[in-house]
Amino acid sequence: ARPAFRLLEWPVLCAALPGVAGLVFMLCITSFTIVLTLGGGPAATTLEVAIYQALRFDFDPARAVVLTLLQIALTFVVVAALTRLGANTVGDANLPVAPRRYLSAGRVESLLNAGLIALALLFVAGPMMATVVSGLQADLGRLAGEEAVRRATLTSAGLALIAALLSVSLSLALIAARRALALRRRASSAMSLLEHAADTGAGFVLVVPPIVLGAGWFLALRNITDVFAVAPVMVVAVNGVMAMPFAIRAIRPAYDAASERHERLCLALGISGWTRLSLIDWPSLRRPLATGFAFAMALSLGDLGVIALFGSDSVQTLPYLLLARMGSYRTADAAGLALLLGLVCLMLVVVADWLGREAKA
Repeated sequence: ARPAFRLLEWPVLCAALPGVAGLVFMLCITSFTIVLTLGGGPAATTLEVAIYQALRFDFDPARAVVLTLLQIALTFVVVAALTRLGANTVGDANLPVAPRRYLSAGRVESLLNAGLIALALLFVAGPMMATVVSGLQADLGRLAGEEAVRRATLTSAGLALIAALLSVSLSLALIAARRALALRRRASSAMSLLEHAADTGAGFVLVVPPIVLGAGWFLALRNITDVFAVAPVMVVAVNGVMAMPFAIRAIRPAYDAASERHERLCLALGISGWTRLSLIDWPSLRRPLATGFAFAMALSLGDLGVIALFGSDSVQTLPYLLLARMGSYRTADAAGLALLLGLVCLMLVVVADWLGREAKA
């Protein structure tokens, strides 16, 4: 097993590690929800939490602008450095998977693998089990009967549904534009700037935190309208855009394959537009679109970035209500809400995974 790892597996892993490390680093540098939920104090405050505090608690727009520009500059420097090192910070970090090989592993390697898997399982399953146990101990019947909980649930579901529709629609339009530009380009010519932007542009939203986008809109709209009145629009727009990379990853392979099969026939018969989408492409794209929709809805349903800025007593989602209950030290209610939110998001992810497996089959 050791020669196989050194000669076969390590060269492939070594080529992919910068991209994987870059993706993990960008997810960490743009983290907001975890630090905010855990109540990051002065010693554990990130730039994003500082932006949130400057707008919601101190109402210091000048400081928020400086912190936002600093966050954008820091993100740009990190992306440039990772790109210089060969990391693909906006593209796929997947590895090509070869047919399964059955190699005998030694005792030490088997124990090491088992230990690493056990640690990873403990790290992931531990908080989930704690959430389930604490949530079951809460008064779920009383929570379900509260008007605030029912209203927050309906608000979360409605906003997540619209955001998922927006994300899937924008993703499909961007994929179609990229494919059209690729078909018009000659095989020997290089990609144009517009085609390159359509190919990788959506991935750049991963390096711009939702709280930064929300802060920008908060500052832009505060002198024009009531920023809390436009909370639903901001939540839908930002969450829809932030879910696009995941929706594109689910839809693009099926769209490219369908285009490869049907492009010449559609050109010969003059089939285009809505007619082509409904009659030709829809059977192939139905399940990938549903997969992207489910993932986008799950991501939007559990997001706390934008609603943390724009949320109020009149517009509350489940994550916002959960944060409010934790802030008022109603930990039992917070545990019950966390269990409800986790079950809904888990159900959506399971549905998306099942649809993805069915589409590949």
